[in-house]
Amino acid sequence: MRTILSFVLITTILTHTASARRLKAYSYPKQIAAGQMAMIVMENPNFDKVFSRTNCEAEKLIGWVKDEVPILRIEQNGKSIFTSLGSFQTMGDSAIASWMIPVTLLPGQATIYIINDHDASIPYPFTVIPKMNCNLIKTLGDLKPLQKFSVVGEGFVGMQLLDTKVPIHALEMNIGYSKLPVADQYTALNKRMAIDWAQIPTADFLAVDQGAKHWDIFVEGCGITKDGLTLDFICPPDLTPGVATITLSERYNNTEACKSAPLQVTVQ
Repeated sequence: MRTILSFVLITTILTHTASARRLKAYSYPKQIAAGQMAMIVMENPNFDKVFSRTNCEAEKLIGWVKDEVPILRIEQNGKSIFTSLGSFQTMGDSAIASWMIPVTLLPGQATIYIINDHDASIPYPFTVIPKMNCNLIKTLGDLKPLQKFSVVGEGFVGMQLLDTKVPIHALEMNIGYSKLPVADQYTALNKRMAIDWAQIPTADFLAVDQGAKHWDIFVEGCGITKDGLTLDFICPPDLTPGVATITLSERYNNTEACKSAPLQVTVQ
């Protein structure tokens, strides 16, 4: 009987230790502005599970909550803020995730803790900078007219995806949207959505330029890869094979917060 109890006790201790281990952060931005999304590479909290989700923002939390993935605690000037991870992807013994630097943080030093099953990691320091910076690294997928592609970059702002249901319904009533060629549907919806863009206080926008052609296109989805954060777009219909440029700009609190350097891309 004593042997059985000892076995149960040891198993319980080992199970608790395994589930509550202090996770390590392998990389994260050392300098970034409040309101921007950042990427963090950490230990995979569950080596035996494959998990993936995508999100364009991260939720502020009151405190620790039970979830399939860890959460973060950010400390600055003696105050703590809890936040969820947005996009999350396991990659073997590692995991990559996006998180949003809380908008209430002030320029200066702050600290991140990864919290897994109530256990906090060692502190990881970073600096909150006063001005936003954004950068495009590369594209994923071929750029072909009316096909989805993704841009990989750094310093995106957290945002909600635009809902196209109401604009499409209005276009259906006014111009018979569903009966238009696909290229004309894209153009009509893009022009209609531009009305909504002007009213969004915080969002990411992509400009596509090729010769005299200029398009401002809206985000279709968000994600993460080992190279950085991703934003999804649909390629404009009238681009032709050859070189084009894309530029990311970000609006924050109704003001243009940053603009990336143009990135040269090839249209197939």
